[in-house]
Amino acid sequence: MSLNLNAPATLPDDPYQRLKHEYDRLRLLYDISQQLASTFNLPHVLQQVLVTTSATTGAARGSIILFKPNGEVQQHLLTHRFHQAPASAFTNRVVREGLASWVLQYNRSALIHDTNLDERWLDYPSDTLDVRSALCVPLVRGRRVRGALTLVHPDAGFFNKDDEDLLNIIAHHAALAIENAQLIAGINDERRKFEGAVTAMEEGLLLVDGHGQVRFVNPQVMAFFAITPPVPVTLREFSLDLLACFEVAQRKGENIRTELTLAGPPRLDLAVQVSYMPVLSEDEDWWAIMLHDISLLKDYDRLKTQFVANASHELRTPLANIKLYARLAAQGKAKSRPAYLQTITSEASRLETIVEDLLTLSRLDSGLMHSEPAFVQLDALLSELTSTYRPLAETKSLQLVLSIPAIPLPPVWVAPDQCVRVVVNLLSNAIKFTPVGGIITVAIGPQTVDDQPGLAISVADTGPGIPPQESSRLFERFYRASNISAGGSGLGLAIVRELLALMGGSISVDSVLGQGSVFTCWIPLPSSA
Repeated sequence: MSLNLNAPATLPDDPYQRLKHEYDRLRLLYDISQQLASTFNLPHVLQQVLVTTSATTGAARGSIILFKPNGEVQQHLLTHRFHQAPASAFTNRVVREGLASWVLQYNRSALIHDTNLDERWLDYPSDTLDVRSALCVPLVRGRRVRGALTLVHPDAGFFNKDDEDLLNIIAHHAALAIENAQLIAGINDERRKFEGAVTAMEEGLLLVDGHGQVRFVNPQVMAFFAITPPVPVTLREFSLDLLACFEVAQRKGENIRTELTLAGPPRLDLAVQVSYMPVLSEDEDWWAIMLHDISLLKDYDRLKTQFVANASHELRTPLANIKLYARLAAQGKAKSRPAYLQTITSEASRLETIVEDLLTLSRLDSGLMHSEPAFVQLDALLSELTSTYRPLAETKSLQLVLSIPAIPLPPVWVAPDQCVRVVVNLLSNAIKFTPVGGIITVAIGPQTVDDQPGLAISVADTGPGIPPQESSRLFERFYRASNISAGGSGLGLAIVRELLALMGGSISVDSVLGQGSVFTCWIPLPSSA
């Protein structure tokens, strides 16, 4: 603004000139108020105040110091560089002892005609400008002095009472603009915090008005419904099912909780909560829709139901046989009793195995499967186990072959009892399902998986093989291949997989119908091996 109203201390005697002077003042104040009302950016408001007041009064330099409620310096802006300066030791001294201190204390403007004669003025150290005139006015809102606006000039007596009155009026508008800018900055800061928190939520959040118009949506909602920007305008565009939930809540006039399934892929189960939010707008109803992904909980629930059903079925068969043969033993012929008792013992052992497997899985699921790890030589362990199970294989006319590299293998860091259980389960299955005259081969050797060195144990048989479509399900609980007639709980391979996972390893199967199967367990080597 180029207008300079640096007028003499008294108004001109000419009525026309006096009227023109007042008009110019009013025009200036109007322009200033318009400029200050045009932005809510605090640094821009402060700079605009300094530029305008300096140009209006012809000041050589100016500064604004904003105060905290306790009187400490919050912000310091200098007009000659138009940047925010740190609250230096000298700035704090000015607020405690200098001209700004006097304005803060008395809530009045101060006009200094000659700084050499006024003790309130403190010269800035190393200042290139020889300040002789100073004018300082408070920035007041309510009863609180929020800051001080200071203008200076190298000529003594440069500022007059007219400048002081004008600057007080400008300071009133400036204080209001600064307060508004601070409020907007605070609101924007809280909005950013809210948006940041809502964006980081795992839950989806939708805010809609009473007509189903979308007012806010976080990224998680977009991900749930696999929608890419731009954001849909209405709830109908998101999902008709979600719209139906919203309409039910509106019709009932109350908050509702329900569930929603998205077909996918992948399938997604959502818990939906529609809540009325009257505080957001006085003119219309607002509703918040919270979406929580409960797919994993639903999967667990389905698995639990399936597990209970399968466990009940597996337990029912041996229990029924025990009851049947117990009744036969009590009522049948004495010579058949030993056979009946043998069957009861066998079924009781089968029942015990199922219960033990169930308890093992329960401990694995709950993280209570604890065993002390140690360095184990797998080649020595396999040699011992094959020697133990070779007589059992020979009773079925099976060959049990062990293949171990001539070079010693490094040890692995595992729980020995868990490692034994993995190998025993695979050996037992191979012996059980391999027909008479078959061959079972146990081998071990180095293998690297995903750049991680380890050892691979393979157990190969010449059994009936497994259909390709069923191979991926072998490690599910209670699952048995359709072409396998021998009994079993269907839990053994599931336990093997879980135990290997505890060791950081894995298991896979390669099978050909009519030719046999190869189960391969991989166990990582310790980093120091």
